[in-house]
Amino acid sequence: MRQVLRMLETRDSVAVAELAEVFSVSEVTVRSDLTALAHQGLVARVRGGVRALSKGQSEVGFDLRLRLEVERKRAIAKRAAAMIGESEAIAIDASTTGYYLALELRAKRELVVVTNGLLVATALADAPGITVLVTGGMLRLSAMSLVGDLGADVLRTTRINKGFLGARGLSIERGLMDLNPDEVRIKQEMADACEQVWGIIDGTKWHRSALLSFVSMDDLTGIVTDPSAPADEVEAWRGAGVDVVVADVGPMEPLPLRPRDLRRAARNDGETS
Repeated sequence: MRQVLRMLETRDSVAVAELAEVFSVSEVTVRSDLTALAHQGLVARVRGGVRALSKGQSEVGFDLRLRLEVERKRAIAKRAAAMIGESEAIAIDASTTGYYLALELRAKRELVVVTNGLLVATALADAPGITVLVTGGMLRLSAMSLVGDLGADVLRTTRINKGFLGARGLSIERGLMDLNPDEVRIKQEMADACEQVWGIIDGTKWHRSALLSFVSMDDLTGIVTDPSAPADEVEAWRGAGVDVVVADVGPMEPLPLRPRDLRRAARNDGETS
């Protein structure tokens, strides 16, 4: 029921009856699948359907999105990381693809990373060759991000080589789009501080729109995506002068361990030794 999680990215709840009609299955089958999702901690069961866990539950909201399209996001992150040279200053937003990009950068040297994403910063906190600059501001729990004027002030006095920004949707007419006004503002400030601006966008976002634009097509250097992106739209962007890089989605190496993973592994070894 991955489609249910996708629907909950932009909606508060989804009804059993609607899902039964959309997927042409019985309501009994839908209820069983929704119960399984709830047991995995991905959704909350409510009368007549399910709701997203992101409201008032910050880490769960980010974690839910982190589990969607993992192979595509990791492939995009790996390809984007290959575009980043050592001794560069880059910006990464608080998107989940940005988090996977941070994990791919841990072996880089003399790299400065500017981010408003707390989990992006955490992923790089102990990487010896990377200096992390976290923008200030108000904490948005649902995205584990910092937004507001303090972050904007930092970015206005910073010059960054490349920025890598996620989006909820995109179109040639409106550029890259997102939903939350505070997130959109900090993304705009990031883009303005960057010499190059790259969208890191998996194929599911190409058919979507969103409330607010934060980077126009004219200000976008390129997009890193995966092979599921619609070929006609990819060619349209290229025809408009935007470089579209399609990442190969193949076998992936295990993700590098973060500090908390190492602590968990150590506890498990102690329990079984």
